[in-house]
Amino acid sequence: MVIGFEAKRVFHNASGLGNYGRNLITSLAHENANNKYLLYNYRKGNVAFDLPAGVEEIRPKLQNKLAANLWRQRLISGKAKKDGVEIFHGLAQELPYGLQKKGIKSIVTIHDLIFLRFPNLYKRIDRNIYLKKVKHACLVSDLVVAVSSQTRQDLIDLLQVPAEKIVVIHQGCDPLFWQKHQNNILPMIKKFGLPERFALFVGTLEPRKNPARVAEVCAKLEIPLVLVGKPTAYWTKFLQSASTAQQVYWQHIRVSSTRDLATLYAMADVFIYPSIFEGFGIPVLEALASGTPVITGNNSALREVAGPASTLINVESSADLSKAIMALWNNEELRHNNSEKGLNFAQQFTDGVLAKQWLNTYKNVLGA
Repeated sequence: MVIGFEAKRVFHNASGLGNYGRNLITSLAHENANNKYLLYNYRKGNVAFDLPAGVEEIRPKLQNKLAANLWRQRLISGKAKKDGVEIFHGLAQELPYGLQKKGIKSIVTIHDLIFLRFPNLYKRIDRNIYLKKVKHACLVSDLVVAVSSQTRQDLIDLLQVPAEKIVVIHQGCDPLFWQKHQNNILPMIKKFGLPERFALFVGTLEPRKNPARVAEVCAKLEIPLVLVGKPTAYWTKFLQSASTAQQVYWQHIRVSSTRDLATLYAMADVFIYPSIFEGFGIPVLEALASGTPVITGNNSALREVAGPASTLINVESSADLSKAIMALWNNEELRHNNSEKGLNFAQQFTDGVLAKQWLNTYKNVLGA
């Protein structure tokens, strides 16, 4: 097969949707090197990506911004036809125009519709752009792939996408999270001055992720909390209102590599992620793959990603969160059991499993 990808995020997003695209393409190339994988990127990227064998980046000759955007939205279809693309995959909630007219089958991955569920978190112009792109992609694609059952249901309920047009293929995480990093633990302790034991939060420090609640509860319990994530005005305001006695329990650090992040997960006694809503919840999977016990919300896609070994709570209840933290913090056997069961549950999200699902999906769409 010759498979084309709308790959803007792959080369321009260092995390999030960029990681999703890079991980998926790498796993596809490793699973089936006989296919040809073409990554359509509208201009030179700023994120390093070592292309596996069989993977090629395609860019337009003209590199001025206007021409590049036109190429990405309107002209990729013609280029893909000339390149012999049989099926085109929009990795990040959008597809270029004209694929149908060129006779090219298409699939789009939809990650979430949070911009519709929580419109107050987005600028109006951004919401309108996101909605236009998602509606177009869902309309013209031959198949819509949701990364979770939650996102599939949101597509049905909020955009009236026909249920029979949507399948669920979960996303994975970087292979580094499945590996052991014993040799990196001591350097991490020295580099950041980490405590012997700590709880961990990973995610943007914004209202939807609920980090302030985690911080307040950990301070009350006198449990060290390490936070990794981009701060926002919300977090700055929260810190300004917090006491010195509280802040002594919090350590906000910036990691420079996925390996360091994976090491942090493995070192933590418990991972806490009481997000108000997620279309998937990649940090939960990263923690499970690292063998770290998880506390997360009993809402949205978090329930299906966390699995039966994680502790699910009402994310609006500080009492629930406090009880869950103490239960794990004070019970080594429980942490060990949850770690093993969580790691076993997470096997369904490994690259090999997901790559096989995707390759079968491409074949099914081409054969339909």
